[in-house]
Amino acid sequence: MDRSLIHRIATSYAPAYARPAIATLLSLEAQFAKFVFTASEPILAQMRLAWWRDRFAQPREEWPVGNPLLAQLAEWNTDTSELGKVVDGWEALLANSPPHASDFEAYRRGRGAGWQVLARHLGLGFDEAAIAQASERWSMADAAASLCDPEARDLALREGRKLAKPPRLPRALRPLTVFDAIGRRALHSGAAPLSRPSDLIAVLRHGLTGR
Repeated sequence: MDRSLIHRIATSYAPAYARPAIATLLSLEAQFAKFVFTASEPILAQMRLAWWRDRFAQPREEWPVGNPLLAQLAEWNTDTSELGKVVDGWEALLANSPPHASDFEAYRRGRGAGWQVLARHLGLGFDEAAIAQASERWSMADAAASLCDPEARDLALREGRKLAKPPRLPRALRPLTVFDAIGRRALHSGAAPLSRPSDLIAVLRHGLTGR
């Protein structure tokens, strides 16, 4: 699965003012996905995630210089300590091998927390629970396509298929609508996200209409 391609497609449907912040959040998630899905040992992924958790627990003025993602997040107009919940969500997938249903629930809620922080930075007065909900099906499809263990993959698909369709979101968060459409189709087909021609047509429709 080409996660970077999916990110670029989804981000293209955001208004220009929201794209830099969305790209920053997606880059952070791509970093965590690399830690969790490619680590040879869970402890290595946990150590890398712990570094980020420690950063988000610090005041921004104490963040180390030279990390591009931290430099971008330092400009956000909101409490970035809440991004520690994103780290916790990713680490939940490392708690058990294979992950349990409760681990997947903590994982997708953690990823949803990142979008809630983003919405605050963008000044969106919208139901934050709905914003988190909108990321859930994509999060589960992402996990199902990335986990090597067949049992874990099957559980991710089953848990993802139970999730309800989120409400319509503000224009600034149109990428989340696209992610939800990609995730729903991948979960119900069992195929990798955006692996079929019809997936691209669906993305175009959801990206343009927000429905």
